Amino acid sequence: MPSDANAHKNKDNISKSSAQNGVNKKQKKKNKNKDKHDTKNTNKNQHGAQTQGAKPKAFLLPPAAAPSSKKKGGLDQMRQKLQGGQFRWLNEQLYTTAGDNALSLMRKNPELYDKYHEGFREQTKGWPLKPVDMAVAWLKSRPPNWKVADLGCGDATLATAVPQNVHSFDLISTVPGVIACNMSNLPLQKETIDVAVFCLSLMGTDYGEFLEEAARVLTQTGWIWIAEVQSRFVDASGRSVLKEFIAAVTQLGFTLKKQDASNSHFLLLQFQGKKGRSPGPYLLQWPGLRACQYKKR
Repeated sequence: MPSDANAHKNKDNISKSSAQNGVNKKQKKKNKNKDKHDTKNTNKNQHGAQTQGAKPKAFLLPPAAAPSSKKKGGLDQMRQKLQGGQFRWLNEQLYTTAGDNALSLMRKNPELYDKYHEGFREQTKGWPLKPVDMAVAWLKSRPPNWKVADLGCGDATLATAVPQNVHSFDLISTVPGVIACNMSNLPLQKETIDVAVFCLSLMGTDYGEFLEEAARVLTQTGWIWIAEVQSRFVDASGRSVLKEFIAAVTQLGFTLKKQDASNSHFLLLQFQGKKGRSPGPYLLQWPGLRACQYKKR
């Protein structure tokens, strides 16, 4: 009996111990879950605090890409085509109208003058030799006390490059010293100029009046110096009118001193006045000259 009682007592103690162990396991599991939950909440709160306290990063746009050389080249080509087209239109207007109309056009739209000369410089930049350079070289070999009339002077390059006193005339004055006028009505007294220079400037349907006006202001033995595109002296049928042109100038009382067609782009003509020649007025028949046409670029 005592042995049985002790066994029963031991059994009860084992049961209590097992029960207590079960409670302890449940409590440990519960505490573990709680600790895990608390840790998660703590991390979450810390992350939230960091998110709220941190400044947002600035959103930076990437730098604008520079236009590629290919695209830029295309834009430049388009711009040059537009400029070239406008130049050719202006060129046609100036060659196919009278001097008064050309003067009126430029006075109403002075910006066209600059556009024309920009186009002209672009068209002639590839020429191996420019007419104005030849005019400069010729004048430097002449007396420095001469008085020169540069008719159709453009940007007055001639006046800045030679020792003589140069009177510069054109449809519009864009640089100091240039006088705007019609070349057929120069603000000069008769027989006061030693040489009249026409450097690609016999433009307009009444170009003959420009030469007649030059004859009026030139001294008796004064000079007419002309540089013109060779194709202008060929009519629509292909016939040369150069002899007719020279004959008309000689009727003003001038003698042809030099004719130079060695340049591939333009023709040079030099005339000198005869003593006793008439100062005008003149009633001459001038041959029609073709408009100067420049190639598309």
